[in-house]
Amino acid sequence: MNPRIFTLVLLAMLCGLAVSGLNGVTREKIRDNQEQFSLLQIKQVVQDDRAVLEQVDEHRFLIKDELGENGMVFRVTTLSGYNGEIILWVATDGEGKIRGVRVIEHSETPGIGDLIERPVSDWIDQFSGVSAENSWDDDVDYVSGATITTRAVARAVQEGLAQ
Repeated sequence: MNPRIFTLVLLAMLCGLAVSGLNGVTREKIRDNQEQFSLLQIKQVVQDDRAVLEQVDEHRFLIKDELGENGMVFRVTTLSGYNGEIILWVATDGEGKIRGVRVIEHSETPGIGDLIERPVSDWIDQFSGVSAENSWDDDVDYVSGATITTRAVARAVQEGLAQ
């Protein structure tokens, strides 16, 4: 066997082992960071520092305050984004109106479709105060150039409220 090919194969195997080892070491930290980010998004969407969240299951939390149960936070997923899956947290109050919506994961185009993220744009805030009875096509401002993304988010929120 040619020594150059052998050296190249050996280096490739060592790099593969190094990447696998690094993945194993950082997997837990990455998962913890994702959970912390998700909890931060939930707190932002609830918009009440005094509220206590009681986890119902992996995708739902009851919002409780001094008056008792006062809404719910639930996770909504849509596959209709321009680049695929968009995952959201939606919080409602005791009357079924939206407290807020936050995107926790997406693959939309940076600079165009990422306007659904709160740090990038306040577009997502237009859902606050909306209920399932609203006329969604009249009340939601879709964004030219990101129509597929914004429609996917609006439909996901609407379907989440309907459930």
